[in-house]
Amino acid sequence: MDNDCIALLPGVLTFLADPKQSLPDDTCLEKLLDWLVSIVKEDDDRNLLDKQPSLLEFLSGMFDSKTADPIILSFALKLTGLLAATEKGFGRLDERGVVRGAFACEGGAVKVQWDEASVRCGWLLGLRGMLQHGQAMLFISESGLTRLILKLQCDRSLFVAAAANQLLAHILNFRHQPITQQTAKENGHDQPITDQAAEENGHGQPIMEQSAEKNGEDQPITGQTAEENEDDRPITEQTGHTVPECSAVTMEIVGHIEEALASHEHFRVLQALRLLALSLPGCGAPLLGSVWRAALHPLETLLEAGGTNNISLPVMEVLQAASTTELFDQSEARVEELMRATLRVDDPKIAIQCASAITRLQNCSETLKKMAVGIVLQPLEFITGSPLQSQQLDSETGDAEHFNHWQPVLSEQLSQKSMCISLLSLSLSSVAELSLSNSLFVDAPAQSVTGAVLQLLKVCLGQSPSPMAYNKSFLHLIGCSRVQRCGLDALISLSSCEGSQGLRKEVLDVLLQYLENPDSDPTVLQKALQALLKWICVQSPDSSDQTHFLAHNLFPALMKRVCDVHWEVRDSTLEFITQLTVNSKDCVALSSALWGSGIVSLLLACLDDSEGYVRASAVSALGQAVTAAHHQGELNANSPDSLTGDVLTRLVAILSDDTEGFPRRAVIKAFIGWQSAPRPLACLQHSLPGVLTLGIDDFDWEVKVHTLELAETLMDQTLSGCPTLAEALEKLHEHGTFCVLFKGLLDCDRPVAQKACQLLLKLREVMEVKGHEEEEGSTTGVDTPTFHLQSQQWGEDLLRKCKEGGVVVVGESDSSGEGRPEGDWPRGEVSLREVMSRLDLEGMREALTQSSDHAMASPRSLMEDILVAARQGDDNAVDCY
Repeated sequence: MDNDCIALLPGVLTFLADPKQSLPDDTCLEKLLDWLVSIVKEDDDRNLLDKQPSLLEFLSGMFDSKTADPIILSFALKLTGLLAATEKGFGRLDERGVVRGAFACEGGAVKVQWDEASVRCGWLLGLRGMLQHGQAMLFISESGLTRLILKLQCDRSLFVAAAANQLLAHILNFRHQPITQQTAKENGHDQPITDQAAEENGHGQPIMEQSAEKNGEDQPITGQTAEENEDDRPITEQTGHTVPECSAVTMEIVGHIEEALASHEHFRVLQALRLLALSLPGCGAPLLGSVWRAALHPLETLLEAGGTNNISLPVMEVLQAASTTELFDQSEARVEELMRATLRVDDPKIAIQCASAITRLQNCSETLKKMAVGIVLQPLEFITGSPLQSQQLDSETGDAEHFNHWQPVLSEQLSQKSMCISLLSLSLSSVAELSLSNSLFVDAPAQSVTGAVLQLLKVCLGQSPSPMAYNKSFLHLIGCSRVQRCGLDALISLSSCEGSQGLRKEVLDVLLQYLENPDSDPTVLQKALQALLKWICVQSPDSSDQTHFLAHNLFPALMKRVCDVHWEVRDSTLEFITQLTVNSKDCVALSSALWGSGIVSLLLACLDDSEGYVRASAVSALGQAVTAAHHQGELNANSPDSLTGDVLTRLVAILSDDTEGFPRRAVIKAFIGWQSAPRPLACLQHSLPGVLTLGIDDFDWEVKVHTLELAETLMDQTLSGCPTLAEALEKLHEHGTFCVLFKGLLDCDRPVAQKACQLLLKLREVMEVKGHEEEEGSTTGVDTPTFHLQSQQWGEDLLRKCKEGGVVVVGESDSSGEGRPEGDWPRGEVSLREVMSRLDLEGMREALTQSSDHAMASPRSLMEDILVAARQGDDNAVDCY
């Protein structure tokens, strides 16, 4: 616990309790509450109320006040919930009447300010925070707060309504109370809830053909009778009250859910469904069974009623929640039958969304999953005329009849442009999602689905799948970029599905058409290029068919797109060339085709593009092209050394002269890639010193970090490749590596200094280990490079910062914080070993790990700002972190 911060708390609370004062920024209260939460969590064995009696005074005064600010009152309610979350804290607050003053709503500030939504929301959140033990549940029961919470579930403020639902779900999940005959009678029932629910579910004919009686199941859904639970009633730890006093709360909520689901008020029904979806996964038997029995018949009625399609999706969310519980495996719970009912709504869009949710379930039956897949594929089947499922739906269940009834509705909606685009996009998005998990292919072969998607993409280009298959919906789809993007996404996902590779040639042909189509939207072209990369990589790039396709079809189309008027198209094309080169770096034929096609010359021209993103992508593409050619042993006839040298020269010029950061970052990354290769380019070594110097002096911090990564690559290779440490250090010195590291260490950008400090620590460790090993076998120590600090820019900066205290030096003891004087450093040559030994790199690393605003973002700073606002009024705004 930060005692300095705690000492400021009484003053802050005094300021907050003063109704004449106001906070310029009320969000600081949430930050203050976050800090108090962390204090309570860190000190479980110590009560904050014992340490700070001012908290009790603040809370008592707030709830007795008639003029409290609603925002501060809401803060006080949430703070009360936090402090009362333990039994000890609850007892202390209850002794002073704080709990009742905050939550009983009998008078005082809360009753006066109840019309404020922030107060109601704070009241609910405070109750939820407090409800962590039996005494809190007992308080809610004895104070009769359940009815008020249920009323707030339909509050005019959506924030309050959502908070009420979360609190109700927390109550239902708090204790899995047994439901006994005694409990049922206390709630106005003359018989056990299991028998009553059975009678209530008996009136009215449910839409489900299969009932619990037909299954021969006589046991309750919970799988445990009330009598069996009679001896298991929990007793609260200190009060001795038995479960009926607490279970009355849960039974009141259960009764409210049943009543709300039968309501004619749409929002009330929605809130009840949301509460079910929130609470079911956390409910345990027997409460789970009681909740489900109360909800089952109303859910059947909701789905049976015609024209309630807008309820189907919230009901499906409830069923998805139920599927995560034991209810899903109980036939009498009829969860799957309710899911089947959601698929029989009249709105195809709602049905597809419900079907997509069903196909993602792990333990769904094959019959239901087939029906769901069929619904997902319906729009695609209708447009393309291609039957996608190998088996017909079972006529005995009524599914086939419903599908026949559904066809005219689907046809009508697909004839409307907006609905046609919406339904097809939804269907294709579901296909893309389901194909990734192979959930799609329960009864629909991947090749058939891929073929249908291809036909749809052809329709979007203005081609009819067949002469006899014309559909008036085709007119809505020609040039529709939304459907094209969804179709291409589906094609990308289908590329990894077993069985779809048989259509690979057809897929590449369609994608090539999209690439060559002058009317293709830039976003569609980007998707087409992504799909091309996926489908090209399905087959080995060494195959003759693939090489022919790349050289004679793809590369000419790419050369046109590299010169496109839209910079987004040029950028996407260059990124595709980069990825294609990376994925085919072992293919000699592709490298020869690439260098012989003339694309490399176009890439060089793109280095002068007006758009920085395009120049950066061109740098990356050139870097990978050179890497791939060099990786194959030697540059082939179409990629001479002179061209590689030209690339190097151009990239160094970009690093030196380009005004945008993206191209310069790409240049350093290209050099890292070349240097990291198993056999680095020979001509690269002459350029490295200049590249390192330009990179570390750049004004873009990311360029500097990448430069340090290049230095790290060079350092690792040199230290491991040279026979002696002295030789390795001398070679690194010649490349300017140490100057780069020290410049980075003194850089004003924290990520740069962090990286440099990390590398210097790594270098120091290697010098100690290898130096010790070599010194054991010789009479002289290992020579290290020397520097004249006064003649180096970084040396002058180092001396200045040491004098100012900006750099930590080992052994520094100056209490004034000004650091060592400059005179402590030698005036002449200083060895690398001495510089490394003088710098406290561990201390610098620790200092750099803190964020640059760690002092300003502290709780202490927050409370000091609040106190300053108290002294100076509204002139100073609170600096809320």
